[in-house]
Amino acid sequence: MMRLKYYIFSLLIVASFGLMSCGGGDDDTPALTAEEQRLLDLVGTSGSTWEATSITFDGAPATGFDNFSFTLRGTATSKSYSSIDGDPLFGASGTWAFNGTNINELIFDGNDGNVYTLSNLNTTATPSTLRLTVSFTSDGGAAAGIDGLYVLNLQESL
Repeated sequence: MMRLKYYIFSLLIVASFGLMSCGGGDDDTPALTAEEQRLLDLVGTSGSTWEATSITFDGAPATGFDNFSFTLRGTATSKSYSSIDGDPLFGASGTWAFNGTNINELIFDGNDGNVYTLSNLNTTATPSTLRLTVSFTSDGGAAAGIDGLYVLNLQESL
């Protein structure tokens, strides 16, 4: 009888250690790649709207962007945007992508002649902030008066 109690007790101890070693925690979740993390920072889980705190054109306050905002949506395979008051920099809607493997550069509507540099992304701020810079060239050329350096300081709409 004593031997049976010893075996049952030993079996309970081994089973307890076995249950404790079973994960179930977050350790089984693979870490995000740098591109996946950047995508999450920019679009969240269902899209993020970014509003301008300031926009400059060749160092002076830009005009025509009074109510500028744009919404980014995306997955690893499909990225889209919509904008308000974004002309000439953005259409009313379209697609965007990272510039190849460079997650600090964005291309809108497949136009790799206007590469937007992403900097100062701060996702710990409330609201999150970022800066987009582009040396913009329009299809109509410099005569339209819109070619030059644009700096967009943006914050996420809450």
